[in-house]
Amino acid sequence: MKRPLLFLAAGALCLSLTGCELMPAEETFRTAPVIREYAAVEHTLVPCTRGDLVLSRTVSCVYVPVRTEGLTFPLAGLRFDEVYVRAGDYVEKGQLLMQLELGDLEARMDAVSLELEKLLLSREQTEKRRALALRRLEVTDTSVDPDVRKKNAAELNSGYDEAVEDIDDAVSIARLRYADLQDQLKKRQLRSPIDGTVTYVRKIKDGDVTTLGGRVITVVDSTMSLFRAETDLWEMFNPGDSVTITARKKEYEATVVTAEEVGAPVQERTPGKKAYVYFALAEPTFELEDSDRGSLTIVLDAREDVLRVPASAISTINGQTVVYYQREDGMKAYKNVVTGLEAQDMVQIIEGLEEGELVIAD
Repeated sequence: MKRPLLFLAAGALCLSLTGCELMPAEETFRTAPVIREYAAVEHTLVPCTRGDLVLSRTVSCVYVPVRTEGLTFPLAGLRFDEVYVRAGDYVEKGQLLMQLELGDLEARMDAVSLELEKLLLSREQTEKRRALALRRLEVTDTSVDPDVRKKNAAELNSGYDEAVEDIDDAVSIARLRYADLQDQLKKRQLRSPIDGTVTYVRKIKDGDVTTLGGRVITVVDSTMSLFRAETDLWEMFNPGDSVTITARKKEYEATVVTAEEVGAPVQERTPGKKAYVYFALAEPTFELEDSDRGSLTIVLDAREDVLRVPASAISTINGQTVVYYQREDGMKAYKNVVTGLEAQDMVQIIEGLEEGELVIAD
């Protein structure tokens, strides 16, 4: 009766050992995923080409007239009379530009001027009469004593001195009156303080009167038109360099000039920090206004006839510069390259590629 129990125990033991993988198990296969047909990834391939690279930078600048004169009348409440210029007119220093109503001012000036002429003529005639009287006295005076003759001449001169003194006093008064009238006229007239071009003239209506500080005319120095740039690239500009400035969609040829040449304060310049650079236009222009913005392009570096690829084709792996390319089997691979100048979204290839080789640019 004990033998069957022994066999049952042995069978259970065998099942237990099989679960612990001490017995070889039947091989089972996992469910394999669906294998799709392989399709190579499409890349944007570009050739390594040969050409020029130019590294440039755009510098902003503003138009700054060398000298601008805003003219105003020093009197308020007076009516405008005449405007002798228009915007765009070239004027010379001292030229009459605008005038207020003068009333009888000019008539009074003419009267005083005529009075002054008469006084000066009277003085001249008095001196002539003095000379004639002295000559007559010298001929007719029969006094033997020289002292008596001198006394007679002195008395004659004294009378004429008084007459001349009265005339001179009247002349001084007339000149003061005329100077006052001239000052009144000056305050009622605007004359150009410089040679230049009129860029603004106030529109005058009938009945308009002056206000203190109200600008009515602007004259700009036309001997030089300037642009000024504040840039950290000031070391790139040398006096005499030629540049092309674009402003208001128009190009202007200009030359780099120093602050001393344009009468501007001289700045202390520190490398890496911004400083002013001045550009004088080759031909003065009157179509630009104060603070009009412009720009110019300067070349920082240039390489001619070099191998180059788009910047998007350059990558970095573990600190190494590489480009990717597509193998014949369609797989992606890379190779090391040595690069140079980067400009215009292109990178110079010094080593690692030959002209015409295709690289991946995406």
